[in-house]
Amino acid sequence: MTVEKCYYFAISKTKTCVMRNDDCPGSSKDMLEQLFNELFREYEHPLYLFAFRMLKSDMAAKDVIQDVFLKLWMIRDRISEIKSISSFLYRLTENKVIDHLRAAAADQKRKQALWQRMHQSSEPHAGVGVEDAEYHTIIHQAIEQLPPQRRAVYLLSHAADKPRKEIASLLHISPNTVKNHLAKAVENIVAYLKNNTD
Repeated sequence: MTVEKCYYFAISKTKTCVMRNDDCPGSSKDMLEQLFNELFREYEHPLYLFAFRMLKSDMAAKDVIQDVFLKLWMIRDRISEIKSISSFLYRLTENKVIDHLRAAAADQKRKQALWQRMHQSSEPHAGVGVEDAEYHTIIHQAIEQLPPQRRAVYLLSHAADKPRKEIASLLHISPNTVKNHLAKAVENIVAYLKNNTD
């Protein structure tokens, strides 16, 4: 008897059935891997579309789906206990999307706080101490190290206080490109600060 005949997989939108002939020589491990692969083939693309509709990002949606199937792989020996595999996978995907959005919101808050600090540090202050003056100098050095377009985006946003749409219009780039440049600029400046301060 072949391995394929040992187990029968009935994967539907409501239920996953796993039936095994006890006389079958195939290993349980092989069958679980085959079941996982069948589930991956059936659900990977629909779940990606589901995540993409909420996240509006190809990369983020792919990351979420990777997490979903990693979780499914970790519990593959209990797949047969799941009453509705479709409901389980969509609920798991939704939870992973929510986790991603929460993490993104927290990261955005951290970046905003850093931007405010850097913006404040670039403003002239009467009686600035030596330490603040050095920090101010390093910030400007970090900005000067940025690629030309990224530097222009950063300065228009933080020195000229221009909104993203206006910056996009001025530089003839998309608002999304402006957003990416700002995020990368902060990463570059933070890295420069770490390398040039105690």
